[in-house]
Amino acid sequence: MTVSDERPGLADPSREITPGDNSVRPATRPVPLAPPAGADDLPRYLHALRRLADADDLAAAHSGCTLAVDAAGRDGSAAGLAMAYSQRSSVARRMGRLPEAARDAEASAELLAVSGTDPTGPAAALVLSRRLAVLLDLGDLDLADGLLVEAGLDGDLPDEPEFLLLRYVRGRLHTAAARPGEGLAELYRCGERLGVRRSDHPGVLPWRSAVASVLVGLGAREAAERLVAEEVALTRRHGLASALGRALRIQGQVRSGAAGMAAAVEAIRVLQGTPRRFELATALVDHGALLNAARQRPQARRVLRDGLELAQECGSPALVARARELFAGRTVR
Repeated sequence: MTVSDERPGLADPSREITPGDNSVRPATRPVPLAPPAGADDLPRYLHALRRLADADDLAAAHSGCTLAVDAAGRDGSAAGLAMAYSQRSSVARRMGRLPEAARDAEASAELLAVSGTDPTGPAAALVLSRRLAVLLDLGDLDLADGLLVEAGLDGDLPDEPEFLLLRYVRGRLHTAAARPGEGLAELYRCGERLGVRRSDHPGVLPWRSAVASVLVGLGAREAAERLVAEEVALTRRHGLASALGRALRIQGQVRSGAAGMAAAVEAIRVLQGTPRRFELATALVDHGALLNAARQRPQARRVLRDGLELAQECGSPALVARARELFAGRTVR
C-alpha cells in the first residue's frame, strides 16, 4: 500500500472512447526487476512487484507474479505460493480480469490454510482483503460476508498498517450490503489511522470517495461533495491517472446536474488512458445511469452498450446485470 512518485500523463480528452478495443489491455511485458533467487527472496520480490502495481505498471507486475509463482513452486513453499498467487490476483483484478483474479485468490487462500501461517495474522488479512475485493467487483456479497465470518476477521482489528486494507474492504462490503453505519465506521477509521501515520493519500486507500458514495445515498450531499472534491484535488496534484479517474467517477455520482455530468465524462476520458479496465467499465455504466436520469436516452444507450461490452469482457456478473437494466430503461443504483 505505497504511493508511487510517478505520475503518468492523463488520457487525451479528444481521444475517442472505444472500450471494446482490446489493444489497450496490458499484455505480457518484461519485468524490470531481478527475479527471485528462491523462496527466501520472495518477500523482497513481491514487495517490489507491489510497487510496480501501485504505479499502474500492471503488465510487468503480472509477469513478475508469474515468475514468483514459479519460484515458490520450485522451492515447495506453500506460504510463498500463497502470497505470490495473492499478489497476482490483486494485479489481475486491477487489470479487469476478474475470473482469473478470483481463481488466484481462491488458490492463495487454500495454500495459506495448509502453510501453517497464523490464520488471523497480517498475511492472512492481506490474502482475505484481496479475495474480498475481487468478490465485491463480481458482486458476490453473500460469499464475501461468509468468508469474512469464517476467517474470524469480522470483529475488532489491530490498527497496524497490515490490517488497514482489510478494514477498508470490510467498509466497502458493509456499504455494498446495505449496512451504511458499519461501512462508514470502518472507512472513517481508515482515514483516522492513515492521518496518524502521515500516509493519508488516495493512492494508499481512497476512503474519502468511498465515504462520499455512502453519504450521498443517505442524503448528506454537501458533506459527500466536500470529501470527494478533496480526493479529486489530491489526485490531481500527486496521483495516478487511475486514482483520479476513480475519484471523478464518484464525483459524477455525488454532484448534481451539469457538474456531475462533466465529472463523469472526464472520468471516462482519464480512465481510457489507464490499464484499469473494470474501473472504466464502471465509469461508463455510471455515466449511462446519469444520462438515463437526464432523459438523454439515445446517448445513454450508446454509453451503456460500451459499458456492457466491457463489463462482459471483465467478467463481472453484477456490473453486466446493472448495465442491462439501465439499457432497458430501468432505474437502478
